[in-house]
Amino acid sequence: MRYSKAIIGVGLWSVITITNVQAQNGPVSEGATVEAKAIASYWTPERMANAKPMPTPLVPVTALSLASPPASQEGDALAVPGYVPGCRPNTTDCDPVARPLASPSAFSESAAPGDWISMHGTKPINPRTGPYGPFQRWREALPINAYPKSTVGKLFFTLNGQNFVCSASVIGRSTLITAGHCNSDGTQTFAVNRLFCPSFNNGAQDLARGCWSVVGSFVSFQWHNGGDPDYDYSCLITAVTGTRVANKIGNVTGTLGRAWNFAASQAERTFGYPQAAPFNGGTLQTTASTEWYTHDFRVGGPVSKLIGSDLTGGSSGGPWVIGWTGGLAETADTDGSIATDPGSNWVNGVNSHKRCLVNCNTPPTTTSGVFWQEMSSPPFRFVTTDNNDSEDVIRLCLAHANNL
Repeated sequence: MRYSKAIIGVGLWSVITITNVQAQNGPVSEGATVEAKAIASYWTPERMANAKPMPTPLVPVTALSLASPPASQEGDALAVPGYVPGCRPNTTDCDPVARPLASPSAFSESAAPGDWISMHGTKPINPRTGPYGPFQRWREALPINAYPKSTVGKLFFTLNGQNFVCSASVIGRSTLITAGHCNSDGTQTFAVNRLFCPSFNNGAQDLARGCWSVVGSFVSFQWHNGGDPDYDYSCLITAVTGTRVANKIGNVTGTLGRAWNFAASQAERTFGYPQAAPFNGGTLQTTASTEWYTHDFRVGGPVSKLIGSDLTGGSSGGPWVIGWTGGLAETADTDGSIATDPGSNWVNGVNSHKRCLVNCNTPPTTTSGVFWQEMSSPPFRFVTTDNNDSEDVIRLCLAHANNL
């Protein structure tokens, strides 16, 4: 065991203390006492309305890195793709056990070890015109409180004295997944006052369900201590009682499943609440795109994947989902692939970063500015060579007593 936790009480009125914050450069947790009632009281309607969209972090890249081939990932080539199924609300017999994919060859690269990364399309080199990966984006249809849309919501928090909003989704009875930069500034400072409101719509929380305070979290060591975009994920532990419902959030909204070690060439449905222009943060937006190419933001670790997307600040942390069902029942197909069958709903990434060329503070031109029609996600992995991969982080949250 690399971690231990001391728990004092449970529920909205509880106080939870997490100890042994970090060891052996593994995932990091805030070693602090969190009072759930105080968090819920902090977020008045006025503060929610005035919370700023957390800017999507911009990472400068050079012409050399734009042209370079994807970096190798020793140890990842032979990693077996796996998944955990999601659960509908109030499911009593849900099986959250991790399992290998039945036919991994269809979803992992057959190349030699250390050279598994897929390049589905062409890496854009021109911030104005790309070429960007093709995508479609639209407002998600109502009702958004029906499973699996019910699992996605807005995350309110305070970081370095300012109130912000991101997006997140439910992956356990009391666990959320979001971006690392929605929980830590990358320089060893954690967010506080974290409150998650599922099915947020037109500036209002779902009055029947309310919100859940976040009472603990884990984030990768590489993000928390150095802002590494290739490790930009964090899991959050919610109180066992919400502001309106005396139940764990996963029992109320249902949970999304998870997938890891998939090749970077998947068809993704991504979700989030973009609030920076031209969006207003009031509606759940979704994009459909294929993972188009990969980019190594910080050489020597995992390699991020990018899709076509024009979502803006506030969408950070929203899930990338493969096998999205929209809540529909099974429809038989003929491709022999479990990953394309309804019933999947596996989170395989989160809205993370955008790149910029030369100057991040200028509009897109042919030679500088933000690559505005793309979005990155760190890879979701489970490998023996990395104790900060996404599954290492997530499983620490899921091991918390609030998920039992």
